[in-house]
Amino acid sequence: MIRSYGRLCILLLFMLTIGLILSSCTSVSRDAVSTIASPQTETAQSRAAETDITAAKAAKGREPRVYTAEELEGYPEDIRDILSSGKLRIGLKVEDSYPFFYTDEEGLLRGSDVELANDIALKLGVKPEYIRTATSFDEVIDQVSSGEVDVGISKLSITLERAKRVLFSDAYLHFKQALLINRLQLAELGQKGEYPDVLTLLQQRGTQIGIVQGTSYVGFTHELFPTQEQTAYKNTSELFDHVRQGEVIAAVYDAFEISRYLNQNPAYSLDLQYVQLEDQDDDIAIAVDPRRMHLHQWINTYLHMQEKNIQRWLENYGI
Repeated sequence: MIRSYGRLCILLLFMLTIGLILSSCTSVSRDAVSTIASPQTETAQSRAAETDITAAKAAKGREPRVYTAEELEGYPEDIRDILSSGKLRIGLKVEDSYPFFYTDEEGLLRGSDVELANDIALKLGVKPEYIRTATSFDEVIDQVSSGEVDVGISKLSITLERAKRVLFSDAYLHFKQALLINRLQLAELGQKGEYPDVLTLLQQRGTQIGIVQGTSYVGFTHELFPTQEQTAYKNTSELFDHVRQGEVIAAVYDAFEISRYLNQNPAYSLDLQYVQLEDQDDDIAIAVDPRRMHLHQWINTYLHMQEKNIQRWLENYGI
């Protein structure tokens, strides 16, 4: 009995010793984990703080500089007015035109033209102020011409008629004009072999040509089809859909927009024919208030110096 009792005591003592060892190890492990985790947390917090500081500095860097009256006197009057106001008024069409200017899901204004406008204001030393009340591209030109805005950066095509009223910068984007044609109506015009190309066939025998009202293509279309009747639509989606439905035989617009429409709707190629007009250019530029001569020259200098950056923005937006 004594021997059995002794063995039991030894067993209990052994189990107690094992328990104390395991408890000590667990405590050490927890301390080690705590010691390791602490620097990581501090590093994450430090990085977050650094990011906040960087963002704050960037935001501060974008604040318009406050000029003294003496400093402002050293600038031409048109530049002085903008610097003293602390903002550049930018005319932008109210309806989105992806990927040039559009409002994203969070309500933020984005696009290649917005990138361009923001950087112009930043380099000029002021904040961008967007005026989005124009319902057409022509109305943006009206706003620039009247001085309601300083510049129009809204995928604006250069035309001779518009150039009578505003100052155009050098072109920063180059498109080709193109035709979107209803295949069935084209076939009904007769043998295409009788004419050197589709454009000539439409010019000789076409009837109604579709346009988007308030755009440069009202004038471009009249030059291409002086004897045809023009049917105006509110936007490109409406215009292209009515060509497909056969309401008009063809539409004239820039090659980028027509190509994008067909890429988004590949099945429509069965009903529609695309023809790019190699001899017809559509150059996109910034419209400048005609009273702001020095601003116009400054913007041309900017476009020349920032050409590579602008090209990168355009490529990022798939243009």
